Amino acid sequence: MSWKRQKSSGGLNYLTIPKWQAAGIDLGFSTRVGGMSKVPYNSFNLGLHVGDDPKVVLENRKCWFNHWGVPSDRVAVGEQVHGTNVIWVTEEDGGRGANELETAIPSVDGLLTQSTLGLMAFFADCVPLYFYYPNLEAVGIVHAGWKGTVNKIGLKALEYFEKAGGQTESAWVAIGPSIGPSCYLVDERVAEEFRLNYDKTTFLYPQEDGHYLLNLWEANKMLCLAKGVHPENIDIAAVCTASNPEWFFSHRRDGARTGRMAGWIRMRHTK
Repeated sequence: MSWKRQKSSGGLNYLTIPKWQAAGIDLGFSTRVGGMSKVPYNSFNLGLHVGDDPKVVLENRKCWFNHWGVPSDRVAVGEQVHGTNVIWVTEEDGGRGANELETAIPSVDGLLTQSTLGLMAFFADCVPLYFYYPNLEAVGIVHAGWKGTVNKIGLKALEYFEKAGGQTESAWVAIGPSIGPSCYLVDERVAEEFRLNYDKTTFLYPQEDGHYLLNLWEANKMLCLAKGVHPENIDIAAVCTASNPEWFFSHRRDGARTGRMAGWIRMRHTK
């Protein structure tokens, strides 16, 4: 598997892709292990919007930022509304949403940059999509739940990179841990939305009771391949957040009162 679980010298557990790290791209997906949050957010909750003690969350975030060697004023965070809005962020966006909800970039689920800002998004079953365009020296992160996936937010991000001069055939894409196809049961209403928006829905698996198992990893991979990303440049973690309670928070498994993992990407250097 291209994704690897790492443990820092300070005891921080997270997943990364060594190939991306070697290329100068810090990429990470946190676990729930090793933080200060109490039940039901135990213990490394990085979400400020879920009802956890903000002071504790900020201590957890400080640990996360320190691991990557980045101060909070060099981090950008979006509001995340399960939409399809993708924006470019610049140096001026540093610090937005890093320490408080009120300053997060409003109504966005995708962040792209050519700067060395750290981009951070939050997950508890939704799909983290990571992008790196070597020729453009640009990276991005997208929050893609079923709503974002059905409305093709990943495709929108690829198109934004392309409009800026990115060569999609050389792009790298990573699909991080999220709810997996064996755990994600959806109803006919959701299935029909995918049928309306996708030419093929081989990622929907009909069940005897009229529901469907949904493979969000495959749906997002399909979008990338259709746009021209080479299959060897797509790294899928294939790790289910819902079926690994010791490592991950899961909204589907635990309900609304649970924590959030962070997806992280940052270029260590630019041209």
